[in-house]
Amino acid sequence: MSLNDRVTLLSAGLPKNPEPQGGALSLASWAAMAFAVREWLRPRLGDEPFQLVIELPRVYAASHQKGDQNDLIQLAGVVGMLGGSLLGIDSRRSIYPRDWKGSLDADAFIERIKQRLNAAEHLRVELPATSALHHNVWDAIGIGLHALGRLAPRRVFPR
Repeated sequence: MSLNDRVTLLSAGLPKNPEPQGGALSLASWAAMAFAVREWLRPRLGDEPFQLVIELPRVYAASHQKGDQNDLIQLAGVVGMLGGSLLGIDSRRSIYPRDWKGSLDADAFIERIKQRLNAAEHLRVELPATSALHHNVWDAIGIGLHALGRLAPRRVFPR
């Protein structure tokens, strides 16, 4: 049995950001979100060991992106705070979006992510009330599955 056969999804969700939307980008706002994530994780993970994999944001051509690109930078700050002092994680791994999901249609890739989870893991996915935010949870799961070798983008090469 390989490590990947023994590793299971303990929990997935999207903690609520305590800072008002549209607030200033600052260490204080990143810390507030990091604390919110830590408090969300505590009852779900307990003392279970876990691995932190960070999606390293990249701003691609503006026509390919939705929303405010500064949100990506804020997310990187939150994850950095989490991976550092708050959770005491010594090793962190980062991955670019195109490395773990390629350029496949987002909805099709979410279906691929769902197919990689077993029934028990599906029950541990906590989706936010706002359906427009569901993709964030599925992306986080996809990043984790990719890091564990349970999800690889299919690449098509022209001949």
